[in-house]
Amino acid sequence: MKTETFPDITLRDQAPVRDAQPPTVGQLAALVQATAAAPDSWWSHVSFDPTTRVRVQLDNGLWLITWPPGFRLPAHDHGGATQILTVVAGELAEVTVSDDGAVQRPLHANRTRIQTGDHMHEVVNPGTTYAITLHLYT
Repeated sequence: MKTETFPDITLRDQAPVRDAQPPTVGQLAALVQATAAAPDSWWSHVSFDPTTRVRVQLDNGLWLITWPPGFRLPAHDHGGATQILTVVAGELAEVTVSDDGAVQRPLHANRTRIQTGDHMHEVVNPGTTYAITLHLYT
């Protein structure tokens, strides 16, 4: 068989292959929410320490954090990273620090919060029970 009988199968004049786009913040928030809705995937990693918060990195890159009653994390930011946070049990309070002063607001269970990397805040568990959160940093 002659090679001239085969059609030209090169990809001339085709659009270039594009790299996969990174996930959107909405897609990442959906990952956090889906993980929160599947406690069988993370509950075995929950650990309680009455003196400090306990952070455990899960296989999917999320952080599982338990917060003892009365624990206060001093003011901090996330070094330019965006934080996606869901409280899965209990309740926390966030104190936002800015040039205008400080504002405190509750972080309720089953709510997702997205914060930019330059967001200076303090987090406290004002309750009498442990709080559990899932976090993703980008």
